[in-house]
Amino acid sequence: MENNEIPTIYVGKKNMTFYLNVCLKLLEKGYNSLILEAMGNNISKAVNVANFLKEFYAKDEIFFGDINIDLVEGENIRGVPRKISRIRIQLYRKGD
Repeated sequence: MENNEIPTIYVGKKNMTFYLNVCLKLLEKGYNSLILEAMGNNISKAVNVANFLKEFYAKDEIFFGDINIDLVEGENIRGVPRKISRIRIQLYRKGD
């Protein structure tokens, strides 16, 4: 695909199948790379989506790129700033 922009899928409250389908549709459209991003309790869901894509859908085609873990500012609770964990997983498809 000519577009150099890497799509980001924000993993949230929907079920894992929804995010798997979104990723598969983007790969079918010709994107060779995508980013899964999740915060807090949804981190494990993002990791599961990445693993399912790699192991069950395209074992020899999908590879992990950069994986970034950090803390982001959340809402203040009783005047104390809250930190929330975030993960960004880059997946890419091996070129032809």
